[in-house]
Amino acid sequence: MKTICIVYGGDSPESEISVLTSLKVYKELKGNNIPCFLVYLNHKGEFFTGKALENVDNYLTYKCFSKGKFIKINSNYYFLSHLKKHRFDEVLILGHGPRIEDGTVASYFQTKNIPYLYDDLSNASLIQDKSRFKMIMDYLKIKQTSFEIIYKHQFEKDNNLYLTLKYPLIVKPANLGSSIGIKKVNNKEELILGLNSVFEYDETAVIEEYVVNKKEYNIALVGYENKRILSQIELVSDNAKVLSFYDKYDYSNKNEKRIINPLIEDSIKEEIERNTLKVFTQLNLCGIYRFDYIFDTSHNVLYLNEINVVPGSLAYYLFEGKGIKFIDLILMDIRILRKKKENRLYVKKTFEEGFIKDIDISKLKK
Repeated sequence: MKTICIVYGGDSPESEISVLTSLKVYKELKGNNIPCFLVYLNHKGEFFTGKALENVDNYLTYKCFSKGKFIKINSNYYFLSHLKKHRFDEVLILGHGPRIEDGTVASYFQTKNIPYLYDDLSNASLIQDKSRFKMIMDYLKIKQTSFEIIYKHQFEKDNNLYLTLKYPLIVKPANLGSSIGIKKVNNKEELILGLNSVFEYDETAVIEEYVVNKKEYNIALVGYENKRILSQIELVSDNAKVLSFYDKYDYSNKNEKRIINPLIEDSIKEEIERNTLKVFTQLNLCGIYRFDYIFDTSHNVLYLNEINVVPGSLAYYLFEGKGIKFIDLILMDIRILRKKKENRLYVKKTFEEGFIKDIDISKLKK
């Protein structure tokens, strides 16, 4: 049986959420006798392991964390910490936010030729960046709220902001999630304050028209190539405000802002499922993704808001109603990511290898 090294954390404002996700996954794997261990990546780019990682309180002080590094000896992979080698077969990356969910950490393992379980770096980077993601959705003719993209250097040069959008607006960092840095603004003064806040997290801001009368729906999908399974739909709307960080990650039954399998018109449900499958297929995604939609109840229009490469807790709660247990979802995710990993092995890494020996360097143009 393969040993899995779970890597999480990273230099991201959403690092703490990845701790919760990873500990949930770790507990499920260990509880089902699947060999695995934790490796935490902090904001400084340092890797740690050890029993202490299982205690959430220790992440405030790094108490008893064992610093280490990844090495390869012959054909075996290890995490070396204090002269102790922890052998593993592959790395499962569970991170949220920029500099990890966008494929940054996966590219580290790819460069070191360490087997890792993650979707293509191009997919992760594209979807994490909301500004570029919106451009691609326009190409696919997927409905979105009206939006504009503002870069920090533009704002610093001229903050008059000649927008064609109508207030109220939503201002958000292009590369963040979990409601971090998101502001609802009602006038130009609030917009400037909101952008100043956004540019503390990102150099790109997405400005969208706010849908006043709305319902927000989430749906997840797990799959790759021709095998895809849609989850149940979740209603997460609260018209009074933008959902908070805590609203989004409270999966308890007491959270009335999250309703699984809500009453929903068949036409809306079918459009959500159809758009989700279309985007997943067209981008050739692999793994577990969560799609977030906004339904404008005043104009009866459905908009795709964003997609999450690694949804919090792998969106396991959306699959339970389909009879898929959390551990089964994790193992399904691992299997299809292994298929993606195997497909990478067939891609040629060289072109006309050895041709350089025939080149006369003295004749090359300078």
